[in-house]
Amino acid sequence: MVIRKEHALALRRLWELSQANQLAGISEIPEEVREELDFAGLITYPDPLHIKLTYFGLQLAELLEKLYEIKEESITEQVSEKEEHEYRGVSVPEEWEEKWRWIGSEIIALLDSAHRADQVGPEGRDVLMERGLARIVRDKASKKEKWQLTEIGEEILKIYNSITPRIEINNELADLIRKVPVGPAPSSQLPTGSHEEHLLENMRLIAYSVPQSDIFAFTALGQAIKKALATGGFGLGVVLSEDLMISLWELIDGKEVPEEAVITLMELGYINDSKEPLPAGEWLLEAYRLWKEGAREEVWTFSIEEEEVAVLKTIAELWNKYEDNPRDNIPTFDHLRREMIDKKVKEYKQLVERYGRRLKEMPDKYREIASKFIEAKDMAKWYDENFDLWAVLYSLESFELIKTEVNEEGKEVFNLTEIGRMVLNDQERNTRDISSTGVKAITMCRKTFSAPNKEWFDVAVEENLIGTSEPTQSGLMYAHLAETITRTPFLTKYGMMIFKAIPDKGVTVNEIYEMFEKELGREKVRWVLEKLEARHLIEILPDGNIVETEAGRKMDMALSGVPTSIGFPLNPLIVRLLKALKEVGTLYVKEHKVRILPRNIEKAIRLSGLSPETFKKMFKVAELAGWVGKSSVTSAGLWLLEAVDLMQPKEELIGLVHETFSEEQVKATA
Repeated sequence: MVIRKEHALALRRLWELSQANQLAGISEIPEEVREELDFAGLITYPDPLHIKLTYFGLQLAELLEKLYEIKEESITEQVSEKEEHEYRGVSVPEEWEEKWRWIGSEIIALLDSAHRADQVGPEGRDVLMERGLARIVRDKASKKEKWQLTEIGEEILKIYNSITPRIEINNELADLIRKVPVGPAPSSQLPTGSHEEHLLENMRLIAYSVPQSDIFAFTALGQAIKKALATGGFGLGVVLSEDLMISLWELIDGKEVPEEAVITLMELGYINDSKEPLPAGEWLLEAYRLWKEGAREEVWTFSIEEEEVAVLKTIAELWNKYEDNPRDNIPTFDHLRREMIDKKVKEYKQLVERYGRRLKEMPDKYREIASKFIEAKDMAKWYDENFDLWAVLYSLESFELIKTEVNEEGKEVFNLTEIGRMVLNDQERNTRDISSTGVKAITMCRKTFSAPNKEWFDVAVEENLIGTSEPTQSGLMYAHLAETITRTPFLTKYGMMIFKAIPDKGVTVNEIYEMFEKELGREKVRWVLEKLEARHLIEILPDGNIVETEAGRKMDMALSGVPTSIGFPLNPLIVRLLKALKEVGTLYVKEHKVRILPRNIEKAIRLSGLSPETFKKMFKVAELAGWVGKSSVTSAGLWLLEAVDLMQPKEELIGLVHETFSEEQVKATA
């Protein structure tokens, strides 16, 4: 939904006529403006010569009239003895700048973020205030300020979510869609401000980044339609429309479809002579599903740090050496630790030799550890004090990159999964951090109105996830993993501390940095947030707000009684233990508890895939955390398992990423 000066003028004229119970002649509104408002679902044609506002168009026009009545400059209103509000309206459309966008996909994204967080984030404050959609709420006693959506801002979001856009693409617009990159890409690669671009945005095929539309991307619906038009839709006139999508859907559903519609679908390459969908038709069916049901609501992402890659690589090397020397190279924890010590000593020795006395020129993440390396006498002790191997192993398992298993000799070993091998294959070519932010820059485009902001886009480019105008093969792979892996939770002591400081809603990224940066350092806080988001416990919104996901809210319940003194209060092995205990136990619904008979513990150990020693160790940790009793899984333990279930996608995830990486291709890449 795009509202610029020309659209606001048209809406005002149509609203004035509606108040007089009159219809507007089609000649009263310029043809391109008429078409754009029509595609946005704001006007309709009662007959070929007249137009009028739709129900939602009338609502939007009335909201604009209310904003015109408010003075453009800020107004402060005392609403109670304790609180006052500052807000503003907008000038009449005749005074708007020609290219100023009152509403666009970037504004809808800001409204949505503010609604979800129950406050306007830093990126949206000035932009939404300027449009009369946000207000400043001041507490007179504490002198604290909070930015919230106005009632008009909330109403506009409701209108947007209630409208089903029109879909109609002619051969000229289809050619443009084929030529334009899928994104995310700089907006300069689109004919920004053109009639065709407005039609694409009003059909919700493309979206722009907040707050200034620097980046654009095809949405979920846009990606499906672009794919359909890649091999179909070649003809004159209308080549893709709602009617064509409905006809195809009904045909596949076995319903009677007019012969004329069937012939058109064949001519445009959507079905074959047997009335079966061709590849273009399969994508048209996906477009229909997205048009009717809407795009996904949740964003899925993934992350891995260079240190985790190093451990993953070492596990692979040990298994390769194992074939020649099974005794010394089996990747148990002790063997893996020994290898990592040797590698880190060699790495830091080279770093110190390279920089010499110029340690201040060394990158921050190496400098402190290098200083300790110079003074260290015991290299094993130096490694253990500066690197946490268990934390890395837990993190790798939490993203399904490795699995802790017991071999035939009863030893606990670390095996790479197919996913782990695929990641390692990518990292062999270009070893680097992969952040949740970078991956999210791709996966967030699968929503209706989302494109990554410039900062997120730049991160994805730096991490080689996005090229000049679309995701790289590497980016598509990580996006695929984000939406297909089985996540398990892992929290360090600091991770739990930061997670517990994040409420359901009402906190910003900057506020979390202010709380913890001095104690932990900015980089550590950043990576905690990255991992929490990649594990789908929080979502960092485009406007700078943080909200908990449904999984995060359930995890809060599970963690409520966990002591802060536990080093690793939650890890994948505990989850495996709880799942096994639940499977062998009996659920008591009223008590919200699972009771386990002592004779079933041995069965639980086998089901968990853990060694008896590790099972016993994890049981003690789970008992300290309050997730198990002597012979039961507690309510908190069941809440934890419910949270784990919510960490996995429940939506039907179809699209560019999954078309590119089928299961067979994933195995081939690995």
